[in-house]
Amino acid sequence: MNTSLTRILGAGLVAVLLLTGCGRDEDPRADANGTVVATVNDQVITEADFQDFLNLQRMTRPGDNLSPEEVLEEMIHMELLRQAALEQGLDKDPDILRQIERSRTNLIVGALIDSRMEQQYTDEQLRAEYERQVQAIEREEFKARHILLDSDADAREVIEALDAGGDFEDLAREHSTGPSGPMGGDLGWFTADSMVPPFSEAVRTMDKGTYSSEPVQTEFGWHVILLEDTRRSEPPPFEAVRERIGQILDNRALQEYIADLRAAAKVEIE
Repeated sequence: MNTSLTRILGAGLVAVLLLTGCGRDEDPRADANGTVVATVNDQVITEADFQDFLNLQRMTRPGDNLSPEEVLEEMIHMELLRQAALEQGLDKDPDILRQIERSRTNLIVGALIDSRMEQQYTDEQLRAEYERQVQAIEREEFKARHILLDSDADAREVIEALDAGGDFEDLAREHSTGPSGPMGGDLGWFTADSMVPPFSEAVRTMDKGTYSSEPVQTEFGWHVILLEDTRRSEPPPFEAVRERIGQILDNRALQEYIADLRAAAKVEIE
């Protein structure tokens, strides 16, 4: 088989062409709009059909340097295959019909979603959502080190060593079982919600420059934590995230629309 045609088949374009071909009138010229660029067994290929196919090929095969003549030949071959498939009754195959219906559903649902996602928002609406998002962001950040131990007793021994004047980084390198041990237990900057809850809760209650007086147990083991510093992160400026804010509003509107449809529908799950 022609290599270019093989790529088309591999890309799943057969389903697309079946969808566009199965619903045509008995007279193939009856709904032909625009200039006819080719005829295959009395089935016309219009300029509009060809341009759609050409644009799709160039989009899905950007490195192939396709010429219009080459793509037209591919489209003709595809039409021949479509007609052969119809002659063999493949358009009546239940599996094929199910796939066509799924593709049709995806297309019309996608069109509906696109139409619902093209809302225009005022500057006030966008700024109000921006402020809401900023308030919801965890803006406090922590810089900490930790020493991870296998048991509560081991953690308490480390705390005793710190109480006696031991150096936290040295003790981390010597005793920590975590991956940050060789770096003196350094965890860098993080937000509390990026850590497991017991660790986060402990960090939030600590003062800068102090270490935990009691071992902190998590699913990873027992931690001794040193809180080195805290800071408030600055949110991105409104203009930098304006488009993203619009997307958040679009998604919320879509979810509300779906919820309204569900509330008005009779849905039975068996």
